[in-house]
Amino acid sequence: MQRGGVLGWSVGFLLAGVVYGSMTEGAADLVGDNEQARAIIERMGGQAGITDAFVSAMVGMLGLIAALYVVASVLRLGGEETSGRAEPVLAGAVGRLRWAAGHLVIAFGGSVLIMLLAGLGFAAGYGRDAGVILGACLVQVPAVWVIGGVAVLLHGLLPRAAVAAWAVAGAVLLLGWVGPALDVPQTVLDVSPYGHLPKLPGGAMSWSPVLVLLLVAAVLVGTGLAGLRRRDMTT
Repeated sequence: MQRGGVLGWSVGFLLAGVVYGSMTEGAADLVGDNEQARAIIERMGGQAGITDAFVSAMVGMLGLIAALYVVASVLRLGGEETSGRAEPVLAGAVGRLRWAAGHLVIAFGGSVLIMLLAGLGFAAGYGRDAGVILGACLVQVPAVWVIGGVAVLLHGLLPRAAVAAWAVAGAVLLLGWVGPALDVPQTVLDVSPYGHLPKLPGGAMSWSPVLVLLLVAAVLVGTGLAGLRRRDMTT
């Protein structure tokens, strides 16, 4: 059921990575003497060097967009419920958690896949630093998983309000894109899980925020699944 979506997102992220990678070498020329554009890219990327800042900013943008994939994939659970297709499956030997896990493996594992493909495309387009770029892409995954965890939580506890996960993803996306352009204070940017990620490449790798975000994602998913296990799925 999710094959087409995963394939489409995978191709899209691979091609986006190639395009961004091919632009990296000429990032300084692209910005030129536009100090405002340079400042925005450096704030997005968290680096003073334009090349590292550009790579970090573009990888961050892909990470933000990956949140839309994970929300769409998680909310397929709700689509299966409301369409009645889940009922005959759950009437058999398949339990609720096993049914949900099948979708969540695709949602969360698929987000890793598309970020890896974005990194491979980026490295191919740039022609260097493949390991560094792949690492920068994978660092985005914990924040993506937090947004996915919000979708699981809403579906498990408040299925009729699960669509609000799109609003959360949209707000995070808007904050990540518009925030640096408006020079929004870091305290506001930190409302988003992406605001806590290390700025790679170029910045120092910090495992603490990565591990905390993974823990937050696990708690959100676990709470959502606990709610799904107990609630009435006929409403």
